[in-house]
Formats: sequence, structure tokens, C-alpha cells
Amino acid sequence: MSSPDVVSAQLLAAGFERPSFERFDADICIGRTIDEAVAFAMELGPAGEILRLASAAGDAARPKVAASVRELLSTCARNEGVFGGSSTWIVSALAA
Repeated sequence: MSSPDVVSAQLLAAGFERPSFERFDADICIGRTIDEAVAFAMELGPAGEILRLASAAGDAARPKVAASVRELLSTCARNEGVFGGSSTWIVSALAA
């Protein structure tokens, strides 16, 4: 669903007309503190998934990965929390 061409084809095949896409970018809070943001990234983000799939090797690498994630996320910290950029598409189409 990441390609506008794929989504357009699906909407047209479903009987909709004139699909349009509007990009929406916003910062999202991923934690009130660096610790919360690191925990979030390690549990729900791609780093956590890779570590889970790597089993014992992932467990061994976890502290090093967490330190790297902490270093990266520290650049995203503000007074009100830790924010990361996000992007989505607002998709609309006309019913046929």
C-alpha cells in the first residue's frame, strides 16, 4: 500500500473514480523521556523486530543497539518529549 499506483489501481478496480493523494507530514511524540522513546523503539520499531528474529544473537546485541538508538533519539529530544517525523497519505476518491 506504499505505492500510489497500487492504491489507485485498487480504488479504480473497486469502482471509485479520480483517486487523489495528499501527503501529510507531522512530528509524533514517541516518548516523554529518552528512556521511554528507547523502550518504544526497542519494542515496536524495526530494531526490536530484528533483535527478536535474531534470537540469542539479538539478545547479545541488544545493549549495543539500545545505546545506538539512545544516541540517535537524543537528537530528537525537546522539552515536551522525544519527537520523530512521520508521513502518511490522505487518500480520497469519488464513488462511481
